[in-house]
Amino acid sequence: MKRYTTLVLAAAALVVAGCKDNPVANPIDAPTVDALSGALTRVTLQQLVIGALAQDRASANAFAYAIETGIWGRDVYRIDASEPRFVQETLGGNPDPGSFAGGGAWAGYYTALRAENNAILALANATASSFTTAEINATRGFLRTMKALEYWRVIEMHDTVGAVIQTDDASALNDLNCKTKVLTYIAALLDSANADFTAAGGTTKVPFKLPSGFTAFGRDYSTVANLVRFNRGLKGKVDFYRGMDHQNPQPALFPTAIAELTAALGGVAAGAVPPADFTKGAWYVMVPGGSENTPNTISDTKIGLNPKIVDSVQAGDTRASKMVLRTDTLSGFGLSTRYTFIGAVPSTANQARPLAIMRDEELVLLRAQAEIEAGQLANAILDINDVRTSYGLAPVAPATKTAAIDALLYEKRFSFLFDGPHRVNDLRAYGRLNATYFAAETSSDPYNQALPLPRAELNARGVTNNPACIP
Repeated sequence: MKRYTTLVLAAAALVVAGCKDNPVANPIDAPTVDALSGALTRVTLQQLVIGALAQDRASANAFAYAIETGIWGRDVYRIDASEPRFVQETLGGNPDPGSFAGGGAWAGYYTALRAENNAILALANATASSFTTAEINATRGFLRTMKALEYWRVIEMHDTVGAVIQTDDASALNDLNCKTKVLTYIAALLDSANADFTAAGGTTKVPFKLPSGFTAFGRDYSTVANLVRFNRGLKGKVDFYRGMDHQNPQPALFPTAIAELTAALGGVAAGAVPPADFTKGAWYVMVPGGSENTPNTISDTKIGLNPKIVDSVQAGDTRASKMVLRTDTLSGFGLSTRYTFIGAVPSTANQARPLAIMRDEELVLLRAQAEIEAGQLANAILDINDVRTSYGLAPVAPATKTAAIDALLYEKRFSFLFDGPHRVNDLRAYGRLNATYFAAETSSDPYNQALPLPRAELNARGVTNNPACIP
């Protein structure tokens, strides 16, 4: 990271608005740098953790992560007559590293990483009078897991461009690392966090209060036992995509990913996860208005659905209810649609619509992906149909690997519409984000798949164009 950038981010991480769900409660999530001096207390730890989670939530709710990846994946339009870059730097041309559309999805993740690193360093000053050894281990495991999530988000947005692995020295200009190295680092970080959780013991609770999105959606992630499930779910996800990494494919990781995802699902076998569990997981609750003022960014009248996704929904699929007619036709820059996502229709309810971080339905379909690649087609079909039949569709019985991937991609497309970069992750992994699979949206459609390094990062390294990251 650029020298002055990391210093600014370190400070920003300590004053960022918090993740509280009560907009009128007195905030405890705006600590100063002084909060890091002296012995760590439960109050200062609470401030540090909530500050880091607030930044991660803001990053997950930002245009690039929440909307732009859907545009790349050919599901979403955002058409604004006063701002052509929503089209010109997505479907009409390459993103500019210096613009909001091309230079985003970077600083926010490193802000959160700095806060998480600071909190981990502060654990060295935790006293036995304030925390038990088990609580310190549980906290370290939680923070390391969240660090892994930040790096994963960077890779989701930048893919083979790579990422910077941040050190504890805020003044250092750290190297840019290729995707393969970053994924390996993420996997090791998650395993270290899991070792922390093991040392803490499954009955331990973290010594801080988590936002309601971590406790109110069918599972209480303040307990180490459930944090292990979250950690293993993220590890299984990362290991699946490590296996699919075009720079360094590692097919031996597919059985490992299956085991990790099964552990995250509580050991439930293929095809047996109850649909009632699909929404269980960790979420971010959005609170529009008041002192919080963090509405869901998807609630936006300038958002529309690419007509091709509307044409692709199968008859009887209850997920079709996510797609609704607009009251007008949204058009501009050679694009046009009469449809929108139901969550994009501006309303107080949609502004408060929660964002999923990870939920069991994703884990089921990720396991199906790993099962397909591991040659366990029968189990993959069970997991695909577990999801599919819950939405009113008849089960499928694909006889080939390609047909199973097609069926899997259909389920993920409609289950996770506007849930983040799921689809673009898959289209990249399977080599399908190109003219072979999709007609061009504009005459100059570059089939963008990732963001470049931001201009500030290029300037810090003395380069003009994004460097090719070769493993």
